[in-house]
Amino acid sequence: MRKKPPSTPRSEEANSQLNMEKRLTEICERLERLEAEVFGTDVLCQSPLPPRPSKKGRKPRIDPKEVLERRDRLTVWLEQNWPFLSVRLSEAEKPVHAAVAMIYAKKRIQGVFQPPFYNEPEKYAEELWQFLQSGRFHENPRNLAGALAGLPEVSWKRSFDICSKHPCRQSRPLEAYRDHIQRNFPDRFRELCAAKTVEEVKTILAKSRTTDPTYAHLKEKPDQALEWLALGDPAPFKRKRPGYLNRGV
Repeated sequence: MRKKPPSTPRSEEANSQLNMEKRLTEICERLERLEAEVFGTDVLCQSPLPPRPSKKGRKPRIDPKEVLERRDRLTVWLEQNWPFLSVRLSEAEKPVHAAVAMIYAKKRIQGVFQPPFYNEPEKYAEELWQFLQSGRFHENPRNLAGALAGLPEVSWKRSFDICSKHPCRQSRPLEAYRDHIQRNFPDRFRELCAAKTVEEVKTILAKSRTTDPTYAHLKEKPDQALEWLALGDPAPFKRKRPGYLNRGV
């Protein structure tokens, strides 16, 4: 019979490692049981998910979160200027007219920490014009902000898609109340335009049950509702022909 080979330091080391692993497993199981008792759930007993492998291919040129942040800042500026811009953009006959309207709006009310489009609207006149003619605009300043926020890193279509998945939730400036109510509550808007007293305003606004925050704000302040709606009146900016068209721009 062959003699059993004597144990080697290597085998002793392996046994020691196995014992340590077994002990560590027992400690982890005990810890998980204690955590489950403390937190009242067995979620922590589950094994952690392995890290997701990084996606292959090109990295996005801009983080979608940055696009949304740009969108929100641009929305504020556009809505503050909307009584003016809603008229000028509707009068535009070619890309340069739309870009000039944006330049004039910057002179009226300046924005802070705005995306690249704001700084050089003339550089993105074609993209601006394409969106205005695309059928996705719907005369909505928030749609416009979503399309322009990602330029130039992504196309206006990609920017619009990113923002459409995460609608802007911030409150509107008073200048945008009229446009919003007119587009979303046309019947109430027509009635409010004919209202003369606060009681009439209360009665009209009470007809619609909605969680829309802008509408709700008007209901809370019926004594100021007509004044706020008047702030967004585009009538003062309407004229037969824009000056920049007369100059043949």
